[in-house]
Amino acid sequence: MKAALYIRVSTDRQNEEGFSMEAQHDVLMELLEKKGMELYRVYSDPGISGRTIKKRPGIQRLIADMKAGKFDAVLVHKLDRLSRNLGDLYEFIALINKLNKRFVVASLGSEEIDTQSPMGKAFLYFNGIFAEIYSDNLREETLKGLTKKMENGGLHMSKAPLGYDIEVIDGERKLIINEYEAKLIKEVCRLYLAGKGVVSIAKHMNGHSRGKEGGVWDSKYVRIVLQNHTYTGHNHFKPVLWEESKRIIKPGEHEAIISMEDFLKVRKMMARRGEGHMARHSYEYPYGGIVKCGLCGATYIGNASKQKLADGTERVYRSYRCRNQYSNKTCDAPGISELHLQQLIFEKLQITNKKLQDKKTSAQAKSDQRLLQKEIEVSNRRRKNWMLALGDGKLSPDDYANLIDEEEDRMKTITAQYEEKEDYYINELSTEEIKDMMANLKDNWVLIEAETQKLLVQSMFRQVVIKKESDKWGILQMRTV
Repeated sequence: MKAALYIRVSTDRQNEEGFSMEAQHDVLMELLEKKGMELYRVYSDPGISGRTIKKRPGIQRLIADMKAGKFDAVLVHKLDRLSRNLGDLYEFIALINKLNKRFVVASLGSEEIDTQSPMGKAFLYFNGIFAEIYSDNLREETLKGLTKKMENGGLHMSKAPLGYDIEVIDGERKLIINEYEAKLIKEVCRLYLAGKGVVSIAKHMNGHSRGKEGGVWDSKYVRIVLQNHTYTGHNHFKPVLWEESKRIIKPGEHEAIISMEDFLKVRKMMARRGEGHMARHSYEYPYGGIVKCGLCGATYIGNASKQKLADGTERVYRSYRCRNQYSNKTCDAPGISELHLQQLIFEKLQITNKKLQDKKTSAQAKSDQRLLQKEIEVSNRRRKNWMLALGDGKLSPDDYANLIDEEEDRMKTITAQYEEKEDYYINELSTEEIKDMMANLKDNWVLIEAETQKLLVQSMFRQVVIKKESDKWGILQMRTV
């Protein structure tokens, strides 16, 4: 009978406690000999967390070979070497049963677990529960340690971001501003606030400078720089699986490169543009990316044509047309001149004073967010209760999995609503302020440069939906920022 050995170690501490790769290998080879089995292969994941098996190449290769029928048994040193995640353990044991393989855990005194029997299943699930609780506690303690360090202004990162160097001062690692790199950060922020898109900024920066250690600028790198809380003088941390709204942010001891005011302005602009949905397309078209088709929902794109006047000069006429009508002819919506579109928007603001509603205030948004936070906390308690019920035998593994799936779907909606409330903290421009602004601009609008027009339009509107019915254009929906 051929057997596969699986060994894993995640930290240096485990090496000290006798769980090294070599120690596990020796124990399993001795067990293999006692069982009279033939070694097929040793699978390993050195220095990798036991939280989940999905991102462990060693265990993934083992599973693939097991499905291919290359061996008959799996031997592990301890159950938590396989996984500390109950869901992963459940799926692995189910696969063992389905493929009719043997499973042996060395720490049980070389006793083989009969995964088909009720006692075998109960043992595995209880051990899985304890391993998951240990893993949760370990993660919480690690998080507490990081949070405490950040609260004290301590540095938790191993490598300095662009704009800083790490120096050891009085035995502690500190972030110190790199004057040359700090100028690059300020330039990126300045360009974005001036209305440039991330692609344009990347091209500009590559023509004048390089990133950390000569790195090339691209749109992704520009976004990372613009969203990095470190540049405001704060320390921050977010585990990979956490939602962005749960990011831990604490005041740091290092000097800021970007003011909090500018950082929040950047966030507002990025939220408004939707990371590309309202990109600037071209400075020539003030309404580009904002106007939507009332027939198909696609964005209206700008178009310019020149007409020669009687005096020999040329005049540029700008218009907009549905992207679907322009690119693939799947929409019948006609085009509209910029002048006509402009008139529609001004008229809409004048005649709908009572229909337009102000956005919620920050105070209301914070109140809503507190309620959503309570929902999230209730969900976390609910999940823990289900896990305990599973351990007590009051809940079957299948029911547990179904409940968790349903709760995850529900929490996606709650989390999205929670994050949406953050937009209200950034933007305080009310509809009344927009109407006053537009009233003052109306008479002088044609005198303003197109680039400035676009900045003003994007600061006031999120979306304008238009449609032509009975040979008459109308605005179906107008969403303010």
